[in-house]
Amino acid sequence: MVTRTEPSIPLHRHSPQYDGRMNWESSFYELSTIAARQQGLVTAAQAKRVGVPSEALDHFLDARLLMDLDLSVFQLVSSLAAPVYAYPYAAWLATAPELYAWERAEAPHEEVVLSHQSAARLHRIGAGLSLASTAFTAPTEREAPRATIIHVAPLAPHEVTTEGGVPLTTPHRTIVDLVRIGTGHDEVGGVMTRALKHDLVDIRALHSDLVPLAERHAFPPDGPGFVDHFLIGPLRRSLPRPLSPRNLRGLAELRSPDSVRGVEELLRKLAASGGSPAAAVLTEDPGFTRDIAAEIVGRNGPVG
Repeated sequence: MVTRTEPSIPLHRHSPQYDGRMNWESSFYELSTIAARQQGLVTAAQAKRVGVPSEALDHFLDARLLMDLDLSVFQLVSSLAAPVYAYPYAAWLATAPELYAWERAEAPHEEVVLSHQSAARLHRIGAGLSLASTAFTAPTEREAPRATIIHVAPLAPHEVTTEGGVPLTTPHRTIVDLVRIGTGHDEVGGVMTRALKHDLVDIRALHSDLVPLAERHAFPPDGPGFVDHFLIGPLRRSLPRPLSPRNLRGLAELRSPDSVRGVEELLRKLAASGGSPAAAVLTEDPGFTRDIAAEIVGRNGPVG
């Protein structure tokens, strides 16, 4: 018996023009090799680079070995990527369809990243937001594929994260972007509330970054006004879920600064009259004292 070993097919070989003699297995191998490094997805342009023609793609679609997810972006049936990640990842691939994912910029903030309503949806904080197009942000202008909008704005490294292989803006940057494009304040409040409930943002840092936008977008810049405007209604209506300590304190400092200062002063007086090591800490560390005061106020209901 003679055993024949099929030659291996390297990914970056210069494949011959498809002429009907290449078997389906070889074509599907090429697609699978690419897709294995792209969440199980491949674009028509990438397939063309390795000599897999449109006829082969049509054959695999008919055989239900591929699913058509986006404009000339396909998912192998063997892919483990859930739809919530596969669709935005397909849209991201479609913004530069001829490039393999590993050929794109190593620093995500220098590339195109999912943003705005689309990022809010992927972070699971965007329920109720309208989503007519998939939104991205890029540092420079580029052509947007069908049903896609690409905002041009700089992104810092800390403003980009990854979910299910999809590069996207952080919840903090996402909320700031939603305010910048004039999203309805009730919708923004809902997004903020869900982000707070899941401890995805720091309310004090978020307020600080939104204050410069207050006049243009007509919302109160002061802490109490900001919280009442965006958060009190949604927080009262939301299902009970305790806030994280940092946001319990932050919310108290923003909405009830006078109460926090009053408790802080009382703690200092108690520390001054005592002689214990604990009292010394309150005297020597103003930040720690303020955090304790804010937590006391917060636990007594800053959104009451």
